[in-house]
Amino acid sequence: MGPPVCNCWSGGSTAYKESEKKPRRTAPGHWTLRLAGSSARRGRHRLTPRAGLGIIRVRSRAPGMTEISMPHRLGIDIGKTFTDLVLLDESGTAHALKMPNDPGDPVAAVAAGIRALADGAGVAPGDIATVVHGAPVHDVLDLDPAKTGRPAVGLLVTAGFEHVLHLGRGQGASPLAGGIVATLGVAERMDARGQVQQPIDEAKARAAIQALREMGAEAIAVSLLHAAANPAHERALGALAGDIDADLPVTLSSDVVREAADYERTVAAVAAAVLRPTLTRYFETFTDSLRALESTAEVRVARADGGSMSLAHAGDAPVDALNAGPAAGVAAAAVAASHAGCRDALALDMGGGMATVGIVRNGAPVVTRKTPVAGANLTLPSIAVDRAGAGGGAAVRLTGHGALRVGPGAADGGPACFGGDGPTLTDANLVLGLIPAGPDSGNGQDRGPDRAAAEAAIARLADRLGANPFQAAQGIRDLAIEKLYGALRQTAAAHGVDIASMPLVAYGGAGPLHGNALAILCGDGPVVVPAQPGAMSARGYAEAAPRQEFGESCRRLLDDINAAAVGEILDGLGARANDWLDGEGAPATGRRLRFEADLRFRGGGGDFALEVDPANLPNWGLRDLEDRFHAAFEQRHGVRLGAPVELVRLRAVAGGRAADRRNGGSQGRASGRALGRRSGSGDASAARIGEQRVYLEGAFLSAPVYAAGRLEAGSRVAGPALVAGGDWTAPVHPGYAGAVGADGALVIAPARRGSADA
Repeated sequence: MGPPVCNCWSGGSTAYKESEKKPRRTAPGHWTLRLAGSSARRGRHRLTPRAGLGIIRVRSRAPGMTEISMPHRLGIDIGKTFTDLVLLDESGTAHALKMPNDPGDPVAAVAAGIRALADGAGVAPGDIATVVHGAPVHDVLDLDPAKTGRPAVGLLVTAGFEHVLHLGRGQGASPLAGGIVATLGVAERMDARGQVQQPIDEAKARAAIQALREMGAEAIAVSLLHAAANPAHERALGALAGDIDADLPVTLSSDVVREAADYERTVAAVAAAVLRPTLTRYFETFTDSLRALESTAEVRVARADGGSMSLAHAGDAPVDALNAGPAAGVAAAAVAASHAGCRDALALDMGGGMATVGIVRNGAPVVTRKTPVAGANLTLPSIAVDRAGAGGGAAVRLTGHGALRVGPGAADGGPACFGGDGPTLTDANLVLGLIPAGPDSGNGQDRGPDRAAAEAAIARLADRLGANPFQAAQGIRDLAIEKLYGALRQTAAAHGVDIASMPLVAYGGAGPLHGNALAILCGDGPVVVPAQPGAMSARGYAEAAPRQEFGESCRRLLDDINAAAVGEILDGLGARANDWLDGEGAPATGRRLRFEADLRFRGGGGDFALEVDPANLPNWGLRDLEDRFHAAFEQRHGVRLGAPVELVRLRAVAGGRAADRRNGGSQGRASGRALGRRSGSGDASAARIGEQRVYLEGAFLSAPVYAAGRLEAGSRVAGPALVAGGDWTAPVHPGYAGAVGADGALVIAPARRGSADA
């Protein structure tokens, strides 16, 4: 892999293309927008904001100009403790709000947050055109109906395969196996080609369905052998269940995922049967709450591949909504990196509970089709996100041999500085002076951290290590960063990426706190801290466009299949994709449709996804596809093999368009404060709010503290320094400098020689 494509350190501020000019303010309440192309030379266009309306009027001094509607989009991310809301319009204006969850009535809490956010943004809830909501589900494995309110699920399988969930892949039972009512077999059989070997026995099938109902099943999942090749028997069982009880929810595995692997398909079916009623109830209540706010916004559900889907399609395939939060964070990180001029980047999301990492290549997150759900890797598309250990609340301990350990579990009650048992990574950072106290401190808590409690917890550990508290705290921080570095390297290597000097987007409450130190290990690439790093998942939701994949298993050697047969399969997949886009209401002009093929060497375990152009199949056949596979394999593994190549799967990837962002900029507000930055002189002294004694790299240093919200675009901060936001802090190490872009992002990179200190 060549050097990272990045231009995010150019004069200390964000670089924009000539075709992406920012509006220039000309008078109070008015802006001049210089448009690319001849129209920019013919006239000046005035943008007139109207308070309280989701419309910006575009007026031109030349005749014939029309009004352009800019509907608002809202992203909602419900975490385990807090809910984030981000409101966007097509100009890129962003408003964000973080609020505590209400487990007793989550919908009412979200509705109150929408009203508060809309009031702060100066719009009415009725001006919101689209709401993209993350699934309010964090643990699909808990199937206890009494505790979760989820339905008791019964499972129907092909007779003789009743232990499919218990056998799994030979590595233990699925976590779902012990939570279902019962698994009953049905006499029927399809072969791998989808040919009927044994017709379904309807009498026995009816008896099995009735037995599950009598055992207490409130929903039924159906997963029959080779249903991916021919779902006819599954559909017959669904019809029989409807005849017996029209109100009984039935989930067919072939509707959830068309995957040849029966174990994975069964897991997907059971998970969907568990999730569907829960999501249906929640979103029905949520939609009613929007109507009570006089909002007719379209409600969409976020997907794990960074896209979104309608409520109807979410009901058909709820497993697509699992793990959408971390995925949306990486999608938003890709946008933040592109604003800073970077097409390739590493993404670090670090909160209090855990840390995750992702990869951005060529301006887009890396997508995988081995999505972990309840102990199985499903062939569902998802943005590749790997867990990198615990977050700021990671427990620190000594092993019986005296070795220092950070994580992977969290300390009971959280950090000692916030009344928990500690010590944790957060306590270590506080002792080192990297978390300032006071207004705009970035500690992310309603009350200030108790430094004395943190010092006492770290001192007890230091005594056992034979070190002073500062050395112990530095050791804890260094070990945590080394673990993050190892996770980044492992994730990057799995996707054939060299992380040396790659830009790093650090977000989440604790991500900016470790970004500069982690980038040093990665080769001194720049660090991008977005303007609102704690709300990146909600930001990704707000930007999410319609997306869905349609695939078909092939499992044939390229030598045994002809181009015409491949073309027929792609035509069918394309038709299904366009039908889906019709159902999503996607306009024809905004649709995107592309085709891919998964290939591997016969008997191999690693698939390569390569793009396919159906128009070229008659001209080049499959030879071009095979040649590109050999080239991709050699690039990743450094060797060229002569083994036969297998076509594993074909797919169509359908996408719509969420909303055009004119400039790619991100001006906006967070809880009443502007996220965008007006240009300044580069002097950051007006944002300086204090001084902090820090312990970095084995020495005590004096570091000025800057309020992130007061830094203007172009402001430079020389290290050592601390930049503190409302719920985050970014240390700038000695020998490094931070610059603020027009979108409010802080970019930290090695200081240029001769540059003046802020």
